[in-house]
Amino acid sequence: MSCSTAPTPGVVIEANGAMALSDNSHEPFDPLAVENIGVTLAVELLEQPVAAVPPEEVFRGPGIYTLYYTGNHEAYQSLQALDAGRFIFPVYVGRALRRNARQGFSPTPSTASELRSRIGTHARSIEQAANLEVTDFKCRYLVLQDAYIALAESILIMAFRPPWNGMGIGSNAVGGPRMAGLASLWDSLHPGRGGRPAGLEDRAREAFDKIRETAAQLIDPPLDPVSRRIYDKIMRFV
Repeated sequence: MSCSTAPTPGVVIEANGAMALSDNSHEPFDPLAVENIGVTLAVELLEQPVAAVPPEEVFRGPGIYTLYYTGNHEAYQSLQALDAGRFIFPVYVGRALRRNARQGFSPTPSTASELRSRIGTHARSIEQAANLEVTDFKCRYLVLQDAYIALAESILIMAFRPPWNGMGIGSNAVGGPRMAGLASLWDSLHPGRGGRPAGLEDRAREAFDKIRETAAQLIDPPLDPVSRRIYDKIMRFV
């Protein structure tokens, strides 16, 4: 009686009976690869408790944050349906760097409240908007060393494609001759912020459509293989 054994994973049996390594043999896992660090940071942020905007807790340091909308504005209905109250799919992903970060790395912990202050700036913008209520917003936030902030932000934006990123909510107020310039998409859909040009109806419609289109695209994971792999890893933990 003869018996057969299954080949070792990563090994194929050739026609002549010889064994050879397959093309899909496993590569060694690198925990320090940018992709894996990014996933770790994103998952850690999503495991933070949901807080008010701005957070009631007083804390120090720079880091990353996400904003979530729970109100009844029509533009966000599809995004809210997809999120289903889980606070996973944000309307905005942002970051706050340590003061004087451009002067290089500092081993001394920050004594300022950069991250909390940044979320507070958004709260004031929302409060000034004619058709939003700050009580309809929640956030998650994570204090980080500067070296990891940009990576964490970019991974979260890639995975969740938040509609407010690129719409102008994070831009500085304009003044003087620029007051006559084109209103941002955010200010066109949510007018009322001081120091901002008035938005036109067609810009408001463009912003409305962008938010609805983003929600429709989020139903399907990213098409790029690397982005899809990162997205799948993040969603496995949330």
